[in-house]
Amino acid sequence: MSVTTSLPIEAIKQQFCQTLDEQNTLILSAPPGAGKSTCLPLWLLTLPSLANKKIYLLQPRRLAVKNIAVFLAKQLDENVGETIGYRLRNDSKTSAKTRLEVITEGILTQIIQKDAELLDTSLVVFDEFHERSLQGDLAFALTREVQTELRDDLKILLMSATLDIEYLSQALPDAHILKSEGRSYPIEVSYQAPKGHQRWREHALTVIKDKMLDHHGSILVFLPGVADIHFLLERLMAQQTEGVKICPLFGELTLKDQQQAIAPCENGHRKIVLATNIAETSLTIDGIDLVIDCGLEKVAVFDSASLMNKLMQKQISKASAVQRAGRAGRLMPGHCIRLYGKDDFERRPLHSVNDIQQADLLPTLIEAARWGVSALAELPLLELPSKIKEQQAWQELQSLAIVDDKYLLTKHGEKAANLPCHPRFAHMILMAQHLGQNITLLACLIAALLEERDVFKGEQAKFDCDLVHRLQLLIQHRSNKNPVLERILLQANRLAQNVQLRFNVHSLDLSKTGLLIAYAYPERVAKARINHGDYICVNGKGASVNEQDALANEDFIVIAQTSQGDNQLSVRLASQISLVEITEAFPAQIKQQDIAKFDSKSGRIIAKRQTTLGAIILSEQPLKQEVTAETISTMWCELVMKKGLLFLSWQAKDLALKARWQWLNQYCPEYNLSIIDDDVLLAKLTTWFAPFVGEIKNKAQLDKLDLSKMLLSLLNYQEQKILSQAAPTVYVGPTGRHCPISYSQDKSPKVSLPMQELYGLIQTPIVGVMEGVFEQNQGVPLLLELLSPAQRPIQVTQDLVKFWSGSYQAVQKDMKSRYPRHYWPDDPVNAKATNKMKRHIKE
Repeated sequence: MSVTTSLPIEAIKQQFCQTLDEQNTLILSAPPGAGKSTCLPLWLLTLPSLANKKIYLLQPRRLAVKNIAVFLAKQLDENVGETIGYRLRNDSKTSAKTRLEVITEGILTQIIQKDAELLDTSLVVFDEFHERSLQGDLAFALTREVQTELRDDLKILLMSATLDIEYLSQALPDAHILKSEGRSYPIEVSYQAPKGHQRWREHALTVIKDKMLDHHGSILVFLPGVADIHFLLERLMAQQTEGVKICPLFGELTLKDQQQAIAPCENGHRKIVLATNIAETSLTIDGIDLVIDCGLEKVAVFDSASLMNKLMQKQISKASAVQRAGRAGRLMPGHCIRLYGKDDFERRPLHSVNDIQQADLLPTLIEAARWGVSALAELPLLELPSKIKEQQAWQELQSLAIVDDKYLLTKHGEKAANLPCHPRFAHMILMAQHLGQNITLLACLIAALLEERDVFKGEQAKFDCDLVHRLQLLIQHRSNKNPVLERILLQANRLAQNVQLRFNVHSLDLSKTGLLIAYAYPERVAKARINHGDYICVNGKGASVNEQDALANEDFIVIAQTSQGDNQLSVRLASQISLVEITEAFPAQIKQQDIAKFDSKSGRIIAKRQTTLGAIILSEQPLKQEVTAETISTMWCELVMKKGLLFLSWQAKDLALKARWQWLNQYCPEYNLSIIDDDVLLAKLTTWFAPFVGEIKNKAQLDKLDLSKMLLSLLNYQEQKILSQAAPTVYVGPTGRHCPISYSQDKSPKVSLPMQELYGLIQTPIVGVMEGVFEQNQGVPLLLELLSPAQRPIQVTQDLVKFWSGSYQAVQKDMKSRYPRHYWPDDPVNAKATNKMKRHIKE
């Protein structure tokens, strides 16, 4: 069974085998092309310490699983399914002889859930561990817990070309670290960034065309997505020459087409492979000695608004760029052209953001609950999501009755966890079982359909979001030429088998499609709004259906998939649902309440009885009997919250009260009066506003309310007394005149009065003090605005003594010339305050 190669990793074979015998946790860093995926696994079969037990080799990509299994089996002159096997969802080749299984991370999680001690397993190998998918992180955490808690003899091997060794050594202090030397052949890296405003696609096309002419080997081009592959494929095929084969390579291709891209070329021929990042790791594509890397990738990021993963185009990390370049030097010296600048490369992060920070957590949490934990922190995960994100995901599972309030699996949740699909779809299938076998089979088909990309494309998808029409396409499907439709039917059949049913696509009644989607997405049951095509969902979010779509005419729909538009969500997949179905599906969530609504046209309250499901009003009718004062009060509070405090009729005295109060808050905090600003008043509407409006039936009555009296209800007697004395409304001058004090954000309030009425006064009046309270408080001098007999301002001062002895002389001279009949003494300090003319004053 021993196979010898000339790959670089052979140099550490003895050291590796000895270390693996002695250590239970091993980290291996080996550059691309070293042979860690295609050579090292065969060593494992020869080690006595691993004999008689199974070895699992995990690959993050489905394509790599099959191809590596085929390659390894070929080295042993065997067929796949003998010593070397593989296992994927809906596809496996193993036998009783199989010792090494190549699997995906999700498969390992299921294996551990069914065999918590992995009793028949000696070693679990995590290849390309740097990719750190959420499924991979969970599979590793479960394996690590088995090793540390249940099976201290279980061995774990982590392998990659670009591992963060320092981080892993801290997270796994017991791990032994090995490194393999460099790749077999040197790789020259060059940079060719687009010039000016040239788009990257056109730039890539230009570079590829040039290399098709002057490069004599095969070329691997890394592109972000399938649409980009089709764009370049269409344009390159027009210039294809004899001896050059152009092959696409992405996950949705058939195995035959994928292997065609990987297989060696015939003598004298070369090929150009247009690939997504599926070709970044594990795969060796024969003949490649030139890599053209656009530096971009499509990443699935979970969007909490649309409740689905959306593909976002992002720049790749340095680690990914190194992986991609390594594809050029696997079998011969190579060259990598990066279609971006070197300075751009230097600015990029070393590693990509890990999946756990941007993926849908529901599938992970249901597995965590199945394992028996109620928080991800209880697992030895290498990284944790944000607490808010995890909490929201737990609550979603709770709303589906999958976990209870302690985040433990319910009986319903236990059944859902055993179904090989997303928890939302598992819940839908289980709920469908109460409606009969045919409805359950329909649920299986819907689940399988929603797990794939939309089977409609382009204009057809844009103007037809009805899921029923996709289901009809599947029912009418006869041939096996469409791999996507075949995968959907295969998964639907598998789901049906899991609920002990025989799948028959041709017997399905599609009338319950909307009801089933509502079980999966209860928060996205939606009701039509006034504008055609606009809907409001149970969760309060708006969504729009294209106006030309027939579904836009429905009163109620259930939304399965959305995309983010400019201002709101656009519906991509949905189905009609009836009011009767909604009522029957969610009896516990539907509420009936008597409400009072303000009619802006009449300015009056209209009473209604509403039936609601979350944010949508299922029905409403006028209420004949009187509504309660509490209901009316609540209505007014909600209206003021919506429209703001300016909706109320604030009089001058009300605004003056607020100003006095706010002035004390700012400049005399020692009195500790409660804060009074607009935010506080809105937050405390139920305290100062609600008790006074329970009998108010219209806006005219509301406008007559004494808002000052209502505001003062926020203060007790002592606090009202402080307000009255420390921030008085008026200043009573020496002549007895009551002069209003104007409070603002300035420290010194202002009072205006005739200068003649201040004769004899040498102390500037103050505010901010209260007898017997904080007597050490010196108060704040008023800003005195001195007026002429014509009530025009002539001077402003806060220091009367300084004014009388200073600028008064100039003012006196001016006043004598303007108002000679009035009294302008030479000695105002010793004069008597007066509001009379000179002839009425007794000397």
